[in-house]
Amino acid sequence: MNNRKARLIIRRTIICFVLAGILYSIGLCAAAAVKEIGYLIAQSAPQKQSKVELSSAESMRVDSIPAKPPLSLPSSSKPEESAVSSQPKQNVPVGEFDNAVFIGDSRTEGLRNYDGLGNATYYAVKGLMVNTIFTKPAITLDNSKVTIMQAMKQKKYNKVFIMLGVNELGWSSTATFIQDYGKAIDEIKKDQPDAEIYVQSILPVTAKKSGSDKVYNNKNINYYNQQLKAMAAKKGVHFLKVNSAVSDAAGNLPEDASADGVHLNNEYCKKWCEYLKACI
Repeated sequence: MNNRKARLIIRRTIICFVLAGILYSIGLCAAAAVKEIGYLIAQSAPQKQSKVELSSAESMRVDSIPAKPPLSLPSSSKPEESAVSSQPKQNVPVGEFDNAVFIGDSRTEGLRNYDGLGNATYYAVKGLMVNTIFTKPAITLDNSKVTIMQAMKQKKYNKVFIMLGVNELGWSSTATFIQDYGKAIDEIKKDQPDAEIYVQSILPVTAKKSGSDKVYNNKNINYYNQQLKAMAAKKGVHFLKVNSAVSDAAGNLPEDASADGVHLNNEYCKKWCEYLKACI
């Protein structure tokens, strides 16, 4: 009986080994098949890659064709700060400023008195500011006094030059100054839709004047000019760095340029005119 059980156990053991061998052989065959499939896939991959490289090469040839030069921007899209030299253009046409108007305070009055820009119109008033431009009757038209903004409605100009700000240096709020200046530009755009509008930087004062005055000094003027430049960019109008035409190396108005440290003499009004001629 015990011998029969032993033989049965041995027979089952042999069967298990045989089955294990069969399963092992099947596993080897399956692995070989997988390897063969992987090889076939690898053989086909270079063909696809070559197509990608060809497409890339074709793309490079297309990119190598020179692009058409960009179109010139229309006048309404010109940079806010005109990229012009501070030197005057040669042979500026006679009468180029005949249909231009200059708006400003006593410094612009000095430019008018110098009379270096032909028959330009001047709406220049001593003490003018960005708020009184709307409210102060200072221009005589048809024997009556009107504000500058009222006067601007009477005639069409092709160029409008504005210089305001030195009288506003003492204002408690720079933001209010910029806001009022922006309102003036918006109103001028309505009345002069075809005109080029130029915001001129505030001119510097002499070093002596700047060092002796806590308000009317070049530090404040430079700060205001930075704000004006940003405002002009926002409004889409030109910004002219007129101060660069009359400043010394330190950014001050030279001592020999002014009798009072603020207003320009004829020689420096000429430099101002030459700069403007270079900008048109």
